Amino acid sequence: MQHADQVAYIERLLKMVRTNTRDDGPGISHTSVEEYFDQGRYDREVARLFRRHPIVVGFSAQLRKPGDFVTHDETGQPILVARGTDGKLRAFLNVCRHRSASVETKPCGSGKRAFVCPYHGWSYDLTGRLVGITDSAWFGEIDKATHGLRPLAVAEKYGMVWVVPAALEDGKDAGLDIDSYLGAVVPDLESWNMQGWELHSSVPIRPRMNWKLVIDTFLELYHFRYLHGASVYPLFLDNISTYEQKDRHLRFAAAKITLAQCETQPKETWRLLDHAIVLYQLFPNTVLAYTADHCAVFTSFPVSPDEAVMNVAILVDPVERAKKPESYWTTNQRLILAALEEDFAVGATIQRNFRSGANRQQTFGKFEKALGWYHQEIERAISL
Repeated sequence: MQHADQVAYIERLLKMVRTNTRDDGPGISHTSVEEYFDQGRYDREVARLFRRHPIVVGFSAQLRKPGDFVTHDETGQPILVARGTDGKLRAFLNVCRHRSASVETKPCGSGKRAFVCPYHGWSYDLTGRLVGITDSAWFGEIDKATHGLRPLAVAEKYGMVWVVPAALEDGKDAGLDIDSYLGAVVPDLESWNMQGWELHSSVPIRPRMNWKLVIDTFLELYHFRYLHGASVYPLFLDNISTYEQKDRHLRFAAAKITLAQCETQPKETWRLLDHAIVLYQLFPNTVLAYTADHCAVFTSFPVSPDEAVMNVAILVDPVERAKKPESYWTTNQRLILAALEEDFAVGATIQRNFRSGANRQQTFGKFEKALGWYHQEIERAISL
């Protein structure tokens, strides 16, 4: 985030503290409870959001060297991403062109020279080309050039790897203009400079919640005082946060209890991450949470209308990591996971209660405007 934006955010947050106000929207908004459990709605979201949109499936830290690879299944599509000997990153459907087995069964690895199907031994090089058919002299005629792994559009930038999970048509370019998709958040992501950061940890969680309800928990601080009183709430001012739409994405900041220190400091020394967490909701299913020395990346994927899988990854600046003992980073991870456990315990009751008939809609207050914006964008995207 540019320094001028950081100063503007701090000034907005300080004004809320002085005047005991909140970052209000124009009014209350709503979304139907059925969108969290209706099967037809769920199917449209999977087909349009998790097939047509770029999805974060990995991190540069996992794919530094030729032969490094990751697999990813949470979109409902079997995805394989690998770094070639030419240094280029490529993505494929992790599906053998013979009998449809997965050609790679491990979640990640390094030093790979080829992917060999465990079923019949067909092999593919790091560019996805079919290079070996066992007993080929007796198998029959196969055009290897048309039986390579099916490519996917992929982009690597800002320390993250995005893939559009739908297979490309033959001859279509696999390049992905991720900056056009990210739009107004690009300058911020450039300024955070995460390309060289390390992956400290990655943990999957399976909440009994619709995947959008998982994202909802990140888009307001209204619940912190009540739900997180013994975990993260003591670090923050009560419901002091500010929100902005950035094209289809969102940017917001949550003020820490140290914010008042800025009152006695010159503005040119103000640094937002010293006194707030800065978050981005990258449409459709990713939340980035930047602190002074690391970034937590939360990605929510649909499993069924009533269940999701969330991957919780922590990226760390290697310079900052070297300054602190491992116990520091482990403590941060545990604090994040403890807060999520609190969120998801209540979220599971919300998911069950949707079908009770008590409410026909979810109600979002004026300072919960980010929730309204997010669900409006979901509605727009699945209607296209």
